[in-house]
Amino acid sequence: MARRDVVDDFETLSAMNLRFIEASRRGSWEHLAPILAPSFAYLDGATGETWTHERYIANLRDNPLPTIEIDQVAIHVDGDVAVVSARSSTSPQRHNRHIDTYVRSEDGWRCIHACVWPLYDASMSS
Repeated sequence: MARRDVVDDFETLSAMNLRFIEASRRGSWEHLAPILAPSFAYLDGATGETWTHERYIANLRDNPLPTIEIDQVAIHVDGDVAVVSARSSTSPQRHNRHIDTYVRSEDGWRCIHACVWPLYDASMSS
């Protein structure tokens, strides 16, 4: 893969990650749906449950996160598969980690799987 292709992939995946976050801010399925593969699956990292599409859509719409911010973004591309992860927060005391898996298809990159789990402050557990 040429260097420019790798840069393009990183730029595209970074933009898709930001679109995912913006959809979460808005509670907008319509904003998110175009970047998801038809086979998209969500795993709740706090409970270990795999959610149905209906539950995922309802949760997104019913629980917008207008204050969500991200940092610690990491993107790993290996051929036609990519993993994008970041730390998110809705307040200084509440952090999560998300990891999204993307595949490249004829239509471009599409997210096939997402998982979000809470991060716990180790200093709070003593």
